[in-house]
Amino acid sequence: MWAKVYLVYAFFLVFALAVIVRMAVVMFVEGKDLLARSEEQSLRYEEVKAVRGNIYAANGSLLAASVPVFEIRMDLSPKVVPADTFRRYLRPLCDSLHAMYPQKSAVAYRRDLEKARREGRRNHLIKRRVSYDELQRMQTFPLFRKGQFKGGFIVAESERRSQPHSPLARRTIGSYNPETKYGAGLEKAFNADLEGVSGRRLTQRVAKGVWRPIYNEETVEPQNGKDLVTTIDTRIQDVAHAALERCVRENEADHGCAILMEVATGRIVAIANLTRQPDGGYTEQINYAVGESVEPGSTFKLASAIAILEEGRFDTATTVPTGVMEFYGRKMIDSRRQGYGDISFQEAFEKSSNVGISYLAHETFHKNPQKFVDYLYGMRLNEITGIEIPGEGKPYIKNPQDKSWSKISVPWMSIGYEVQLTPLQILSLYNAVANDGKMMKPRLVDEIRSGGKTVRKFEPVVLQDKIASHKTLALVRGMLEQVVQNGTGRSLAKSPYRIAGKTGTAQINYARRGGEKMLYRASFAGYFPADRPLYSCMIMITEPHKRHVYGSDLAAPVFKEIADKVYATLLKDRPEGGLNLAELAAQGLYPSAAAGYGGDLQRVFSALGLPVHDIEETTFVRMTAGGGPEETPDYRVRTVHRLKEVMPDVRGLGARDAVYILEKQGLRVQLSGRGRVRRQSVEAGQPIRKNEKVWLELN
Repeated sequence: MWAKVYLVYAFFLVFALAVIVRMAVVMFVEGKDLLARSEEQSLRYEEVKAVRGNIYAANGSLLAASVPVFEIRMDLSPKVVPADTFRRYLRPLCDSLHAMYPQKSAVAYRRDLEKARREGRRNHLIKRRVSYDELQRMQTFPLFRKGQFKGGFIVAESERRSQPHSPLARRTIGSYNPETKYGAGLEKAFNADLEGVSGRRLTQRVAKGVWRPIYNEETVEPQNGKDLVTTIDTRIQDVAHAALERCVRENEADHGCAILMEVATGRIVAIANLTRQPDGGYTEQINYAVGESVEPGSTFKLASAIAILEEGRFDTATTVPTGVMEFYGRKMIDSRRQGYGDISFQEAFEKSSNVGISYLAHETFHKNPQKFVDYLYGMRLNEITGIEIPGEGKPYIKNPQDKSWSKISVPWMSIGYEVQLTPLQILSLYNAVANDGKMMKPRLVDEIRSGGKTVRKFEPVVLQDKIASHKTLALVRGMLEQVVQNGTGRSLAKSPYRIAGKTGTAQINYARRGGEKMLYRASFAGYFPADRPLYSCMIMITEPHKRHVYGSDLAAPVFKEIADKVYATLLKDRPEGGLNLAELAAQGLYPSAAAGYGGDLQRVFSALGLPVHDIEETTFVRMTAGGGPEETPDYRVRTVHRLKEVMPDVRGLGARDAVYILEKQGLRVQLSGRGRVRRQSVEAGQPIRKNEKVWLELN
């Protein structure tokens, strides 16, 4: 019996000794390793992402920013949401979800949640891309208001890049994916500045799936990204986008682009690119202005004119043929096939005569074509501009050493074929001519800021001090002005400021076969005001499918709409570009205005700070020329006179104003046509009788 007692005692003694030994091993041998493993399971370091910087317009508008977005999921485990709770709140929860997102019925929500409940899902997706306002509302829903551990409400936060003014300049602003490193535009080019530096912090698990931060000496706070201040002005960008979209939409063009740049600095104030979609709409999809190298057509004739004049053999008065001319067995044809007869170089440039320009280029350089190419290289047309954003198209200026070079290369290059340039590179040439020969680097960013303070400022960069002699530049500036005054760009001649520029119409598929329809590229490049250039602009419309195909019909009106907006907004704030209203008022002179209601004119002049005399509110008045021959024509100054009690001159007025004037005189009006009054049946100044009928023909 005692043997059994001793045996049991010995067993417990050995067991106790084993426990003590194991405890000693754990404490003194394995302790450190086990403690470290325990800490690894309850502690971890996590990355704290920096807030990406914002992108601003030059006028302070927000172009791109990171906004929080949320993904809502639900833990449907019975351990979190008991069965009675789930049954009680299921229907009202589904009704609330349907009220917020009516695309899905309450019955469908209930069916999905019941299925997920049966499958025991602990991370069931409710809704992606939920805004902060929607999140706040969802937090008040039945069951969700109980939170994560009693209502199964799970919120996952992330960031999404938003462009508040989209689609304005969307492709130029661009995008960036940190995972794939793929991007475009400013977001890609300045990613290192925008993304900031991520931080690090220690977190501890306090419950399943729940970690709380532990701040210690190893915590590294994130450095938020810096902000970009661009050169883009949203006021002008909006007009450029709208004008371009209207043009490409009305003419069913494949795509188009518009760029506006400051002459002296190279700052790009507006840049728009639109691509036709299968449904007929247009979106910012490809940055044609920067990335598309094409045969520019007649806008390239400026470069040819510079080369011809620099060589010194011919001047603007030199007589040239037009119409049709053959070069080495290949015919060169003007858009007006019968031509204009023998005209001057100046006139050939104004009328954009292919034959006239190519004839002079051939006569000047056919014995030494390399010299022609050297002049083009001297204008830096064979190099990229180096604009900040990636994807700039490479220019191509054919060289006599190229295998494709032939005897007809000089004539065809002189009118914009067998060469390739992007719209931005063409604009840089025109901008240099306006800038007294100094070629500026186009840029899109003014400065980088951190915490509201400037950390880097971008100054104007000169790519080339002089692209041609002063004499040649003066000549071509005059030629460009005459294009608008007397040539293919004369639709712009009536602007209150002088414009200089060149139209262009290039055949895209000139080697077409089998009855293929001819496709065109219409463009206009120029600057304004011509006598003191401040802004340059390039418009290019590709493959219009309506009846208009010429640069004068398509691109020039877009140019004018943008220029008018600049003149009305930006130039008025610049002493070198606006009207001196105080000086004009002191002389008793006024800016030009259409005839209109006296009260309206009073309000306009008062807003401009101009005194108003002898204008009755209920009387229609018109502006007539005043000031005398010494008057500066750029100001288009007028003085005000009241309409006399005879047949008024209503030509040039809109139909509504014309009818108002005549009916107030007791006349009956009959209209034909649309638009403004072109002709009136009773001449101005003739005596009128009450109830007399007057016919107005509108254009």
